[in-house]
Amino acid sequence: MLFGPRGSGKTAALGDIAERCGDRVPHAHADLERVVKPPRAIITELAFSLSRKFEGQPRIRFRQLWLCLLVKGAQLNQENREKALAQVRDSLAADAEFSPRTHNTVNGVVDTIAQAGVLPWWSPLVASTLLRGGEAVRWRRRLRRASGLRDATPQRSPNLQDVLVDIGIADSGLMDEVFCAAFLADLREAYRGRGAGRRKANCVALLDNVDSAGGAQLLDLLLHIRQRHRQDPDPLVVVGTSRQWQSRWGRQDSARTPEQAGLDDWTQHREADRGPDSWWYPVELRDLTPSEVVEAGRFGGSTAPYVHALTRGHPWGMRQIAAALGEQAPGPAMRAFLEHRAADEVPFAERAREYLLQDFDPVQREVLVGLSAAPNLELATRAEVRLGRADDAGVLHEIRKRLWSVLDGENRLALHPWLRRLLLHELAARPDDHEERWVVLHDRHRQHHRENGNSPLALYHALALGDLAAVVGHLQRQFEQIATESAVAPWLARLELITAAPNRLRTDREPREQVEELARVVAPAEADLARLVAAKWLMSDPLGDPGRTLRGIARSEFEQLARQARAGFVVFFGESEKYA
Repeated sequence: MLFGPRGSGKTAALGDIAERCGDRVPHAHADLERVVKPPRAIITELAFSLSRKFEGQPRIRFRQLWLCLLVKGAQLNQENREKALAQVRDSLAADAEFSPRTHNTVNGVVDTIAQAGVLPWWSPLVASTLLRGGEAVRWRRRLRRASGLRDATPQRSPNLQDVLVDIGIADSGLMDEVFCAAFLADLREAYRGRGAGRRKANCVALLDNVDSAGGAQLLDLLLHIRQRHRQDPDPLVVVGTSRQWQSRWGRQDSARTPEQAGLDDWTQHREADRGPDSWWYPVELRDLTPSEVVEAGRFGGSTAPYVHALTRGHPWGMRQIAAALGEQAPGPAMRAFLEHRAADEVPFAERAREYLLQDFDPVQREVLVGLSAAPNLELATRAEVRLGRADDAGVLHEIRKRLWSVLDGENRLALHPWLRRLLLHELAARPDDHEERWVVLHDRHRQHHRENGNSPLALYHALALGDLAAVVGHLQRQFEQIATESAVAPWLARLELITAAPNRLRTDREPREQVEELARVVAPAEADLARLVAAKWLMSDPLGDPGRTLRGIARSEFEQLARQARAGFVVFFGESEKYA
């Protein structure tokens, strides 16, 4: 299972696998989200694709599955068993080929379930068996019990036509199981006997969005049938995608990365005692690294760090930014990038939110915007800050379920930085009469942390409110108390935490000018530190200084602090070198 949040590249990964399979490896693809279908419809669609001619391999003849399709489409008489048997006999052509009438009957079924426009390859219908030997007896008993046909069913050894009648009038759930069993039985049959030596690869089923209702049912059926036949394995590899973590896969921290994934790794880590669930192999599609952003987005050396910092390497976000930027190099004009309007005149940030938040309803989206004010989800959902909102727990569950949470530097759950950035943009745009607007939320957080004696977090939100003077005054007092070199690191950590605060500064200004303007609000004696705080505040936001023009200010002001420090001047000089 390839899993990740919306936009993590799951569909693209399936497309890449399909391309690698080409015309030599039998494969089939189905998107289980576009149209809601029962498992039997999905399995039939897959069979139609797998029965195509693939280079160097005999066709796969789904004889048993086609029989199921035949009797399902024949609309058997459920009141009179003898009439139903007659219908089955009429539908089975004497020469084992479809008659025109039967062909039309089955085509009618196909038209309703094959939504993807895939035409089946009709193999000759050999009606010698549906499920052989003991399997036929077992299915006959199950069908009779499930259909309530105990009294109506002849109490004798089942023959093919009796089993077909039971299938034709079975309930929907059992019909799904019969279709899946027939599908896997046909695959096992195709890979046995004289033709087996000509088959060079297993079949591959590529299932997008298996976390849909129909997809979950289908995989459950396939797994349980596979477990029953584990001594006679089927030649089918299923690669699915999901935007949700499923508890049946095991512990979430046991998921593999693309670098770790492989047959040997699966064999080594598989827990056979977990029964049907031992077949799961979850692989997390992580965000792209900076070097992968360069390769995938074909960005220049100066643009890639900007894009990675903005999106954390989220694949969809990276592609959208690449499309919007074109050949443009990062510079001051990009500060307003989230307001960029494409041909549809919808701002980039709004389009991105609409795509990424499709799985959340309007009420949940409103809550998400409010949660974005805090640096992590634990702080965001404290009762004193949220004022006892009853819907927070449900939204927090959805965030984790939809895989939009990450671990921050302190190993705490936080919103994915790309999603949080888009939510903060919406929070900043809320009107002055909104009860959960920017000023209200950040002031509530500031008061909460101040009352609990957490000065750094209180100042984090003070800076978000634009109170640079309060931040500089606090840091200046702390700086003057540094008496040993070991005290420098905690001061730097505090500076880093506070200046990571979000901002809603104007984006039509040149960053260096904006730093000087912000620094004017403090006393001249603290101007150097004020410029450092302002510069680092803008630099913490990729949209604050896209052209990386403030690094010189940061370097210069750290050097100035080194000259002023009572102790630890070497550490401050070392910090300045990071901005060379």
